Amino acid sequence: MTATNVDAIGEKEKSDLFVKFEKFGKFQTIQFLLICLTLFMISMTHVNYVFVAENINYRCRMPECESQNQDMKTPSWWPEDVDTKCYKPILNDEHLMSNQTCTNASFSGVIEQCQHWVYENNNSIVAELNLACQPWKINLVGGIHNAGMIFSMMFTGWIADKIGRKPTVIVCAVGACIGVFKIFVTSYYPYLAIEFLESVLGSGLYTVGVVLMIEVGGSSKRVLTGIIFSYAVYVGEIIFAFLAMGFQYWKWLILVVYAPMVLFILYIFVLKESTRWQLLRGKMDGAKKTLNAIAKMNKLDIGEKEIEDANDDQLRIMFDVVEQKERENMKVIIGSKEIMTRLSVTSFCFFTSSFLYYGSLVHCVLLPGNKYTNFILAAFTSFPGEVIAYYTFNKYGRRITLQCGYFLSATFLISQNYCPESLSWLKVVLFLVGKLGVVICFTGIYTYSLELFPTSVRGTLLGWGNTTARIGSMLAPLTPLLISEIAALPSILFSATAIISALLLTFTPETKSLPMFDTIAQIDAHKKASQFKEEQCVETPTNPTTVSTKL
Repeated sequence: MTATNVDAIGEKEKSDLFVKFEKFGKFQTIQFLLICLTLFMISMTHVNYVFVAENINYRCRMPECESQNQDMKTPSWWPEDVDTKCYKPILNDEHLMSNQTCTNASFSGVIEQCQHWVYENNNSIVAELNLACQPWKINLVGGIHNAGMIFSMMFTGWIADKIGRKPTVIVCAVGACIGVFKIFVTSYYPYLAIEFLESVLGSGLYTVGVVLMIEVGGSSKRVLTGIIFSYAVYVGEIIFAFLAMGFQYWKWLILVVYAPMVLFILYIFVLKESTRWQLLRGKMDGAKKTLNAIAKMNKLDIGEKEIEDANDDQLRIMFDVVEQKERENMKVIIGSKEIMTRLSVTSFCFFTSSFLYYGSLVHCVLLPGNKYTNFILAAFTSFPGEVIAYYTFNKYGRRITLQCGYFLSATFLISQNYCPESLSWLKVVLFLVGKLGVVICFTGIYTYSLELFPTSVRGTLLGWGNTTARIGSMLAPLTPLLISEIAALPSILFSATAIISALLLTFTPETKSLPMFDTIAQIDAHKKASQFKEEQCVETPTNPTTVSTKL
């Protein structure tokens, strides 16, 4: 047998071994369930303000004329030309001196700002923190939460690349439970501080969670992983709506959602680190332990000794991981034109997807009908959206699916705004179809970005992309304030950003048939090889030159 044949047999054995480890089995299923459980809980905290800080009905109360325990019905003596919410009429001197019961003749015709209110219920912080006639404070709660996400996304990806995916997941999942302390707060600004802090600690899970799932699931399950990740988020939102419907009092809702998250500390014993990250960072002992766990749980016919005897280079070759001689830092990222193009385009797409997604969640409770039903319908729309995304991503490609999704959402979101109010059912249907397009983009941009960025800086770059997404989600809760100026303005903004994103995607490549690159150098080399191949095809169209891009 020749040396060439021996090498060929060795390569085949390595390839077969890699396929065995890549096969989705019990190990991957358990890891996915563990990560999805954290995403399920975090997604509920991320939309808590939709119901916890919802605006409720109220009216002004005059202590001079009525007792504290009053109902919402406007008193018969209230002047017809005075706003019942934010202003109160001033009593005339004659009434003040006589101390009589208030009547229509008791007022001087002058008004002043109201200082006391009667609330419809105490189901939100509006009543508890006395936020009547301060709509900017109510909408700011969601904005502050998403501002915290910006800080979280800026650093979580970088931390996950440095210390590992597993510890970052645990810190984020456990850290978010600090939000339970909001139930003890009695004033507005301390409440905002805790809202911001819980978001800073927990929101990074959106970045590191999907990265760990992609790296655990393997290259063959990239699209499916993105779908499962999104389903975990959507299920959390739906369950949260049902919980809000059942525990309408906001403190009970906070307690039920946040308190159980402290149990994620137990993930220290059950969650495993990404093998790909361990091999890339030279954590070979940890990588071998993880591989042994995979072999044992998936019942692979691979002995522990076989894994332990494999040297570092053999393991890297087996999993097609390139050893990093030098760490790729921000200077290397900025120096790569291809990476910067991909980062710029995906960052704007992240902004748009998040702006549209959380904007639709905020506006769905403003649609005609029951707010809880509308929220649940909007969340349920996500499931067929994910199925469509999964099918079209695999059949037609990532980029074209995203572009169609953006155009779809732009068309229907603007259409529902101009639908006659008398056709309330049609208005809701158009909105839900638009939300369907939003879901395709919201899921798709995560999967697409994971494939565009290399392993060495995937967490960092995805974190930067998620940072711009949080700017979108921070601005989304503020868009209802625009309705008082121009009713269609929020829909116009949503549609404009969607169309711009669809056009920008023409500058990034299709990743459907591309491998998962590990370094920026690989991506730059692949780009040059692709350009060389295109040039050769132009020069010799009848006999095109084939250029290998395998790295």
